[in-house]
Amino acid sequence: MILILNRARRKSVAKITRSLNEKNTFSPASSRVSLNPKRSSSPTRETPGILRKAWPPVLTESFTGLKETPPEHVEQLRDRLANGVDSSFIPQGLQNIIDNDPKVSHETIKPADIDRSDTRSTKELMTIWREVKEIFINARECKDESQDENAWFSHVVFPLVRLAMDLYGNDRWGFQWIKSQSINPLYLSTIPAPTLANSTRRKLIDCKSDFVFSYSSRNPSISDLYERFDAAYVHVGHTLDCFTSRIAHFSGFVLKTPSGDATEAELQMSIWIAGSLRNKSELAQAAQISYEPTAMVEPAITIVGHHHRVYYGYPRTNLVCGRSGIHVLGEDSRFGRLGTESIRGVFQLLRFYENMLEYGMDEGRDGYWGRFFGPVLNKLADIAVEKRKIWDRGWQERQRTWNEPSSD
Repeated sequence: MILILNRARRKSVAKITRSLNEKNTFSPASSRVSLNPKRSSSPTRETPGILRKAWPPVLTESFTGLKETPPEHVEQLRDRLANGVDSSFIPQGLQNIIDNDPKVSHETIKPADIDRSDTRSTKELMTIWREVKEIFINARECKDESQDENAWFSHVVFPLVRLAMDLYGNDRWGFQWIKSQSINPLYLSTIPAPTLANSTRRKLIDCKSDFVFSYSSRNPSISDLYERFDAAYVHVGHTLDCFTSRIAHFSGFVLKTPSGDATEAELQMSIWIAGSLRNKSELAQAAQISYEPTAMVEPAITIVGHHHRVYYGYPRTNLVCGRSGIHVLGEDSRFGRLGTESIRGVFQLLRFYENMLEYGMDEGRDGYWGRFFGPVLNKLADIAVEKRKIWDRGWQERQRTWNEPSSD
């Protein structure tokens, strides 16, 4: 099944790529041409409606004004990610150091911010402090000097996420830069785009994301999974890249400068997480594992300058006019102005990403790995190994047949 699935994927991708217009429906406003010469089209005005009407639909909604309560798994994840973000997130051993550091003068630290239970050594805390201060100073310089997205990523976002992974990731995480990579068209929504020559032509709603967490092959158990997948040519990612298509993803990030369009970032993130969740649904079906769609809920992030905004994506039946699709909720207002504009904010983000990474690798029933993704990938790997054995036996039998002397 797995080998057949991947052959079918490759054929379908080639067919889709040939038959669809390769220009993205969702592309930067400066690269789009409106039918009205006086006014260029705006992706932030038109794309939400397009996604809602597309097949399959993607519906991005604010928590405010929802007609029904969010699913239980979504609320549980919100609570989990918010745990400790508003209090006890700064190690007590750093309080005096922060108060007396001239490079972060006028920083306001509240008594409730201090984690009185933190017992890490002075050496450990000073290592953390040097990196946190560097992230804060770099973020301030990126803002003040109007630096571009590459600078924000290199000097602020990547050091922040790397520090969180070093402190809390337990060697289970990688961080992939995917800005130049395309989503597999099998997992993109489409809209009708008929022409005189082809009345059934459809057009992809595509975009680029910026980076994503991956389950790292440096972890022995993850490495074993990837080795079994590679032996049977199984791809578990939803990109077309030769590397990231072979590894398992978690979440997704879109980055903009402070002057960037937050709504555009939200739409890019929605398209990315929708493709990821459709791919994982297909993997679960191939593994013959039943699952509750809301159990697949994943957090996704947009970053506009200092500010990190949190969203939640999950598959939903009867999403729009009876059609199933991907529901994206956010941004989550309970996180307020979660960002790098203060030392306090950097420590809050470290606690947030600690919570997020723990959810992604939690092997219990309340964790993403234990509840959904781990069982799916392990079952797929078992099936892949068996299929490879069958293929190898068939190949050996054909070789014996070819090598047998002819009766003539």
